[in-house]
Amino acid sequence: MKKRLILLTTPVLFSLFSAFLPMLIYHSAAHVKIVKPNTITYQKTISYTGEVQAASTREIYLETPVIPEEILVEPGDHVKKGSLLAKINTQLTKSVLAQGISTSKDTETAEREAALYEQYGKVYGLTEQEIAQVFGSSPSALSSQPENNSFIPSEIVSPMDGIITQVDLASGVLCSSNRAAIVMNSVENGKVTIHIKQNDIDSIQEGTPAYIQGEGLGGRTYQAIVKKIFPSAQKKYNGLSSETVIQTELMVLDCDENLKSGYSVEVILMPEEEKEYFTLPYEAVCQDEKNTEYVWIIQNGRAVRKDIVTGAELPDAVEICNGIFASDQVILSPDNIHSNQLVVIQQEEPHA
Repeated sequence: MKKRLILLTTPVLFSLFSAFLPMLIYHSAAHVKIVKPNTITYQKTISYTGEVQAASTREIYLETPVIPEEILVEPGDHVKKGSLLAKINTQLTKSVLAQGISTSKDTETAEREAALYEQYGKVYGLTEQEIAQVFGSSPSALSSQPENNSFIPSEIVSPMDGIITQVDLASGVLCSSNRAAIVMNSVENGKVTIHIKQNDIDSIQEGTPAYIQGEGLGGRTYQAIVKKIFPSAQKKYNGLSSETVIQTELMVLDCDENLKSGYSVEVILMPEEEKEYFTLPYEAVCQDEKNTEYVWIIQNGRAVRKDIVTGAELPDAVEICNGIFASDQVILSPDNIHSNQLVVIQQEEPHA
């Protein structure tokens, strides 16, 4: 009777076990998300904040002090090469300069000259050095100049296309010749100065392309290239900390009037050409105590370790140089996974 009962219940138990076995396996297996390696196109970029500067600056100096009759420009004006910037009152200038006193003088004459110097200094706002320059020639020397006094220009014209940034002239007022009368910046091929960190400089060279963007540019992006890398480094301080940087200049290839000197802009350097990378998300890559990098892939429903070799570190993924194939199912975030463990794919994550 007992043997008969065993024979009758055994098939029932086996049937029940067979029915619940898949469920038992399912619950005992590791439930994982997977991802497949993907080839993406990427271009490495490095971002810095820079300052827009004029590609060239021209300072207009005069050979002698002059008295302008009319000033035709002011800071911010755009001018063409040869444009008239100011008209000079040559007759009044000659008259003022002709009051220079001979260096051969007695005490009484010297006192009169000192008073005259002081008077002109107050009227025309000149320093002692400028006064000495104005009255440095004797009357005889001045009177021997040709009638047209060629060293006194009748007008000031622009030496190039540019933007006026400074005007140190005033109508009817004697100007000095030892400081620039007019300063102007070029409008073409503006430049941008940045300071590159020491650990980035190896990938940057003359000719490295870049683009420039920022506020106040009407949404426009400008093309540029690295034009000059300074030969020495410098320390850049930020509070109590400092870093080593190398000053670098970029030439803007399509500069216009919207890119104003003094603007702060974002410079995006592109030290490498766009290329393809075979990648995985960072969450899929593990590292053991020997610093060997590896991933877990699924083979025949079980977890199998694969050692890999990584390359470039991209913003959202790491380059895989060797170890796996595009068809491999790689476990994402493989916490507590061990070799040959049963796994169940819960979800396949997209990897762009």
